[in-house]
This record gives sequence, C-alpha cells and structure tokens, in this order.
Amino acid sequence: MSRISKKAAFLSTTAAAALTVAMTATPALAWPAGSFTATLDGDMVIDAGIAATCTDSTLSGSVAADGTLTVTNASVSGCGVTVTPVGLPWSGSLSNGVASFNGFKMSAIGCTFGGNISGSYSGGETFPVTAAFTEQTVNRTSGFFCPSSATITASYTFAQP
Repeated sequence: MSRISKKAAFLSTTAAAALTVAMTATPALAWPAGSFTATLDGDMVIDAGIAATCTDSTLSGSVAADGTLTVTNASVSGCGVTVTPVGLPWSGSLSNGVASFNGFKMSAIGCTFGGNISGSYSGGETFPVTAAFTEQTVNRTSGFFCPSSATITASYTFAQP
C-alpha cells in the first residue's frame, strides 16, 4: 500500500470510528416525562405580617422531558387557618438547578396572594429532586384589609408515582 493509500485508509477508519461514537453517545439529560407528585419537606411558612406555619402540602401534575411543569392539583393543611390553592393549573419548570412556578396563588382568611416564585433544586435531572423556595414574595391579588404582599418559604421533594 502506498503512503497516500495508507493515510487515506487511516483517516477513513478514524472518521468512521468518530461517527460511531457520536451516534452511540448518550443523549442529553432529559426529565422522565409523565406525572409527578411533590410532597412538602418540613413546614411551609406563609408570612403576611403574621406567620402561618403549615405542616402538610402536596402538589401533583405532569412534567415534560424538557422540565416544563403543569401543576393540576395542590393541597395545603395543618396551618391553623384554611389555606386554599387557587388558579390551577400553575405552570413552572425544573431547569438547570432552578425550580419555578408561574401563576402560583393561595387564599386564606379572605386574602389571596399570587405571583411567580422560584428557588433551587438539587438532585440532577431525574427524580427524586428537592426544590427549596425561600422567602418568595407574592403580591395581594384580592382582599380588602390584607397586607400588600406575603412571603412563602417551603421545600418539596418531587418524585414520580
């Protein structure tokens, strides 16, 4: 084999090997699409001048492969007052370590607070992950003698049922 033929054979083999590796490489990380349930870790604190501490909360809905969330069910209890999630579904996402909910809204004692909240999550792009929302401000959306805003602090573990 001539020197040029050997070089061409070597380059052809190298290109074929690189193509094989590229075609069999693991795809980019993606969330396991389907349903999810998020369970409160510890307490949720809702502070609108007077703090209410809630001991139980569950969120559920669906997650897309890109981390987009749709929250279709939410419950909160153990607060000492009735707290009702409203305005469902909420949208949101889990992306690059950031957890967010858009259109988050809750009502208690004649006051409704809502907005977009964000926090951080740990655990990669596969379930379970824990998302922490710390002192997230939501504004009053209705209620006559209500503070103009409240803060929410909560941590949830997301898993697939």
